[in-house]
Amino acid sequence: MHTLIFLNGDPPSRKVINNYLKKSNYIIAADGGANYLKNENIDPDLIIGDLDSISRKTSAFFKDRSMIIKVRDQDTTDFEKSLLFCLKERKDDIIVFGVSGDRSDHTLNNFSILKRYYKKLNIRLISDDFEIFFINKKIIFPYRKNETVSLLGMPKASKVNSRGLKYRLKDTDLEFGIREGALNESTSSSVSVEFKSGCLLLFKKHFLK
Repeated sequence: MHTLIFLNGDPPSRKVINNYLKKSNYIIAADGGANYLKNENIDPDLIIGDLDSISRKTSAFFKDRSMIIKVRDQDTTDFEKSLLFCLKERKDDIIVFGVSGDRSDHTLNNFSILKRYYKKLNIRLISDDFEIFFINKKIIFPYRKNETVSLLGMPKASKVNSRGLKYRLKDTDLEFGIREGALNESTSSSVSVEFKSGCLLLFKKHFLK
């Protein structure tokens, strides 16, 4: 069962979220993410963060409905505070909503945090269209033909190989600011990607809309 984390960014559609709610057994609101949950009539099990983004009205509403933990540490974001809680409680299958929003620096910082923890926790970021996560050296997944697949070295992935993609990668180095593997296209019902070293971020469609 998944642990769901709602950040204070732009969530995907409720239709997408509902697919994961059915398979979850724990819901975390990272600070201001609780405001969205209140509006959507979803009760989180936990609200955690420095609590500078949650509204007073939301805080009062969840006071007797959810556990609320204030963490004053300013060296970690609310996203990281949530992940540290998951590590401590051994909740290692994590789905994250609301990663992106109006602040590009917050968005990039969330991807940096994802990189820091992806080997310790199974974390997947969910947008309206994509499931986003770091590959652990090799992956094979079923897919639809003629659909977008993007690969980004973060900051570099060496000797990337792929099958089932229109623009096949063969011992290709993907490096941030040098060469991207974005906006590729699937050509079969199965896609495989593997690489030798570094960190490789995958964007694949979840087809839940």
